[in-house]
Amino acid sequence: MNYFKLLGAILCLCFASCQHRNTNNETILRSEKLLQISPDSAYQLLHSIQHPELMPKADYATWCLNYTHAQYKLSKEIKSDSIIQVAINYYDNSNLKKQCGTAWYLLGCINIDLHKKKEAMYALKQAELNLNEITEENVKGLVNFKIGDLYVQDELFRESLIYYKKSLHDFILTKDKRYQAYAYSAIADMYNQLKYPPQTVINYIGLAINLAKEAGDTFNYYNNISRKGELMYNTDYYHSKELLLQGFKFIPSQRWEYAAYLSYIYSKLHRQDSVGYYLKIAQQDKYCTNKTLTYLVEAYVDRDNGNHTKAFEDLEKVYNYRDSISQMNILNQLYRIDKQYDLNQKEIENATLKIDNRNKFIAIMLLIILVLGSVVIIMSIVNQQKKKQADHLKVQQQLEYEVQVKLIENNQKKELLMSKLQNRIENTLRFNQLKMVSTTPEKQANFIKEISNQFILSEKEWQYYIDEINHLFDGKIINFKTQFKDLTQADLIVISLICLKIDITNCCSLLNMSINTMYVRRKRIKKHIGLGKEVDLEEWVHQNIQ
Repeated sequence: MNYFKLLGAILCLCFASCQHRNTNNETILRSEKLLQISPDSAYQLLHSIQHPELMPKADYATWCLNYTHAQYKLSKEIKSDSIIQVAINYYDNSNLKKQCGTAWYLLGCINIDLHKKKEAMYALKQAELNLNEITEENVKGLVNFKIGDLYVQDELFRESLIYYKKSLHDFILTKDKRYQAYAYSAIADMYNQLKYPPQTVINYIGLAINLAKEAGDTFNYYNNISRKGELMYNTDYYHSKELLLQGFKFIPSQRWEYAAYLSYIYSKLHRQDSVGYYLKIAQQDKYCTNKTLTYLVEAYVDRDNGNHTKAFEDLEKVYNYRDSISQMNILNQLYRIDKQYDLNQKEIENATLKIDNRNKFIAIMLLIILVLGSVVIIMSIVNQQKKKQADHLKVQQQLEYEVQVKLIENNQKKELLMSKLQNRIENTLRFNQLKMVSTTPEKQANFIKEISNQFILSEKEWQYYIDEINHLFDGKIINFKTQFKDLTQADLIVISLICLKIDITNCCSLLNMSINTMYVRRKRIKKHIGLGKEVDLEEWVHQNIQ
C-alpha cells in the first residue's frame, strides 16, 4: 500500500509541475468577457496595461491572446505573428485546450491576411486538433469556416463543402443565427460550383436570407437577396430584376456586378434605356467580373439597332472569352489535382522535434513510473475483466435456466388445458349424438340436464379457465378487462378460447352455443374494444398476446 501511495504522489507531482495555469489578472479577465460584445472596450483595457511582457507568463500569454483577438475583431492591420506566437508557445501541449485552439485559430487568420496559405492551413488544422477535445462550438465553427475558405481559394470545392457543413453544425449548436446565415450562404456557393440543382442552391440561400434578417445583419441579408437574383437571372426576369435592384441599391461596392446582370435582364425585357444605363455602369468595372455578360448585352443592343456586323463581333468576343476561361479552368483543374494541403515531411519532422523537446523532461520523469505502474494497472484490469466475465456468465446462465423452466411450465399448463378442453369437446359431440336418439321428452330433458352439467363449460367454471389462460399469457387477458371496461365475463372466456386457438365450432360446443350466437358474441366483443368491421378478432387477439 505504501508503494502505491508513493507512486501516486510522484505521478501527481509530475503532472502538476507540467500543467500551465490560466491568468488571474482582473483586467485581462474583464477584457476577455468584453471581447464578444464590445471588442473596442476590450482593446482599450488591454492597451492600458503598461509593459505586459513583464507580467507572469500566464498573464502575458493571456494578454497576447486577447490583444490579438481584439485587433482581429476590430479589423486592425496585424503585420506580424510575434504576439500571438507567445500565446501559442505557452498554451501548446497544455490542458488549456480552449486558449490553445483559439491562439492557433488567430494565427491562421493572420496568415490568411498575410497571404500565407500553407502556414494558415497548418495553424487552423492545429486549432481543429485542440478544439476537438472540448465543447467550444463557436470557435470550432469559425475554424471550420476558415478552413473551408482556404479550400475555396484553391477551388477544392468538395473539401470546402465538408468544412462549411461542419461549421453550420457548430453554429446551430451555439444558436448563433448570424454565423448560421454565413454558413448557409457558403454552402449554397459550393452547391452552385458543384453544379447541384438550382432549386437546392436557392433553398439554402433562402435559409441564409431568413437567418440574416433575424440576426439583423443588413449586409448579408441584401447580399444573399442579390445572389438569389443572380441565380434566377436567366429563368425569371421580373423576380430576378427586383432582387438585383435591392443589391444595387444597398451594396454599392458590388453595383458593377449587379449592373451587368440588370443590363442583360433589361435587354431580354426590351427596355433599351435601362439596358444602356446599367451597361454603362457595368463597363466601369476595372476587374471585369462579368465580361461575358457585358459582351453578350452589347451584341443584343447592336442586333436590335440593326448593326449585325458589330453584333457578330461582340458574339465572337463572347466565344473567345469563354474559350480562354475554359482553358484556364482546365489548367486550374490540373493544378488542383496536384495541390494538397497535407503537411510535407519536413513540417512533420519539425513538429515532432518541437514536441519531443518540450516533452523531454516529462518523458524522463515518467519513464520509470510508467514501467512499474503499467504492470500493476494491467494486472488490475485483467482481474477486473475476468471477474466481470464470470459474473456476466453466471447471470446469463441463471436467466437462461429461469426462461427454460418457465417455458416448460407454460407448455405443460397449455397441454393440460387443451387436453381438458378437447375432452370436453369430444364428450359434447357424443352428448349431441345421444340427445338426438332420446325419444321420451321427459327422459330427454333429464338426460340433457344431467349430461350438460358434466360436459358443457358452465359459467361457474369460466373463471378457472380465464385465470389459467391469463397466467399462461403473463396476465394479458386481465389487462384486456382493465383496458376495455365494457368487456364482460362471457367476452373474456371467448377471448381466452381464441388465445388457445380453438376454432369457432369447438368454442360453440364448449359453451353450448350456436354458430350464429357465437358470431353475435364476437361482434359485440369487437364493439367493446373498438375494432372496425374489417379487422379480424382472432388476428387482433393473437397480435396482442405475443
